[in-house]
Amino acid sequence: MVAVSTASARGVPPKRRHVITSTTGSRFFSWKLLILLCVSLSCVLVLASLFSLHSSYLSNADSSNHFKVTRSTVSRTFHGPPKIAFLFLVRQNIPLDFLWHVFFKNGNVAKFSIYVHSAPGFVLDESTTRSSFFYGTQISNVIQVSWGESSMIQAERLLLAAALDDPANQRFVLLSDSCVPLYNFSYVYNYVMVSQRSFVDSFLDVKDGRYNPKMSPKIPREKWRKGSQVISLIFDFCLILMLFFPVMKD
Repeated sequence: MVAVSTASARGVPPKRRHVITSTTGSRFFSWKLLILLCVSLSCVLVLASLFSLHSSYLSNADSSNHFKVTRSTVSRTFHGPPKIAFLFLVRQNIPLDFLWHVFFKNGNVAKFSIYVHSAPGFVLDESTTRSSFFYGTQISNVIQVSWGESSMIQAERLLLAAALDDPANQRFVLLSDSCVPLYNFSYVYNYVMVSQRSFVDSFLDVKDGRYNPKMSPKIPREKWRKGSQVISLIFDFCLILMLFFPVMKD
């Protein structure tokens, strides 16, 4: 169907109007279809790249004694309630273990798990901790940690890798030996579980000279931030953090 203008009675040349034809409509539809296909292809390529990166990470992790992550890392199937994994990065013992004992005692043991990274050779038992909740919670792979250095990130990754072994762990809270709970277990559990976001302290420190140019372009300088050791992560963000660790390590 074609829409055209006609001459006026006075013989004045008519104003040109746009001609809309079925061919133009088909061409417009073709462009929309092409754009849609390009966007879909881009999404497929991005997902394929992430899957390849994740598979490569798992392959490398399986060959390392320090960073072994089992296939349950990507498993989302579990029985029972989702759990919070409390990850303690400590020098040796846990000075405020008696406060944590009260916190965990008032909680549901089916809703939390505990993982501790301490100095190599140190054992949490009756002689080193006042809380039985910490017995047998130390991860098997530990390293010597220097506070404020990249070894802290390495130790945190070991804690996350151990926690990811249990697919029921859906939230991950990193803690230090000076952390204390301010609310009871029920309040913390409900607050953390209901949120679909991670809680990470992040700010720009212009005096911080820890940025390594080798991180670029995956982590550009303008994206580099400083933050607190204490963080709370959702499952998906935890996986992303694990994947990006080799960039910071190099």
